[in-house]
Amino acid sequence: MEKWNINIVAPTGAFDAVLELSESDGQTTGEMIGKHGKGPMLDLKYGADKVTWASKIERPMPMKLKFDGAVDGADMAGTVKFGVFASGTFTAKRAS
Repeated sequence: MEKWNINIVAPTGAFDAVLELSESDGQTTGEMIGKHGKGPMLDLKYGADKVTWASKIERPMPMKLKFDGAVDGADMAGTVKFGVFASGTFTAKRAS
């Protein structure tokens, strides 16, 4: 299992979460865990230099977050779209 500590910057402020990625039969799956709960990383594509996924949240309101980022060794960074409302950024570090 691979863990990443992620910081997401939204128009309403920043928040932290943890990504847990695992691989089985050549397929990468993941879960995003935050202060309001956890859920699967949907449509996850994780490669040596690129990562994309979506996550559904219920708070502060139900919406789908879409992440698009680059992977550089133990670092990850990119953009996140908050439903149709707004966009922000994220950074992550691989947990040791």
